[in-house]
Amino acid sequence: MIITLAKDAQMKRFFTSAEVGRICGISVPTVLKRHEEGILKGYKTRGDKGELRVPRQYLTDFMDRLGIPREELDRTEIGGEKKRILMVDDDEVLLKALKANFSLDVRLAVEVRVANNAVDTLFACGTAKPDIIILDLKIPGMRGEKVLEFIKASKELSGTPVVVFSGYPRLKPKVLKAGADAFVAKPDVKGLKETVYGLLGIERRSRPEVDQAASNG
Repeated sequence: MIITLAKDAQMKRFFTSAEVGRICGISVPTVLKRHEEGILKGYKTRGDKGELRVPRQYLTDFMDRLGIPREELDRTEIGGEKKRILMVDDDEVLLKALKANFSLDVRLAVEVRVANNAVDTLFACGTAKPDIIILDLKIPGMRGEKVLEFIKASKELSGTPVVVFSGYPRLKPKVLKAGADAFVAKPDVKGLKETVYGLLGIERRSRPEVDQAASNG
């Protein structure tokens, strides 16, 4: 049996600071600052590390103040499933930094999984069903080129975009010929993010004018 919920039943009543930031196109620190200034109303959850919760009405009031169309809220709630990103690199410090960078971005909701060897990569490809894969060429257990060939030869994964993020730019022609959808040279994290969002069809939602309006209060 399939149950279809009315739109009102799908509406969220409360939003976290990260969700407010994503909807409004501003950073989480800016959200928290606006709350402290009384511009964005909400309340903190109990505990030493109380987290901000913003009732729907207060969020829409804040959006109106910043001149943000309420359609942004509707678009977030309807079909707002998280994009799944699989990151593969043998550098665990880099993986941790990349995961944090993508996870905290205000442009979209993402679910990030990481792998630092070939076995974990192949397992994650099958279980996580990623929407996109960021692949380093230097990983234990199997050369990155072989992992790429496996992905593109797989019936289930062949349509999954693969972005090679490598410190060996001379290999760009080779990996693109092998089926990679894009190549970004390390350590260009900004270029990596723009490439990933482009392949996922994510519209850039950075709004300088909104940040300025929020800053001016």
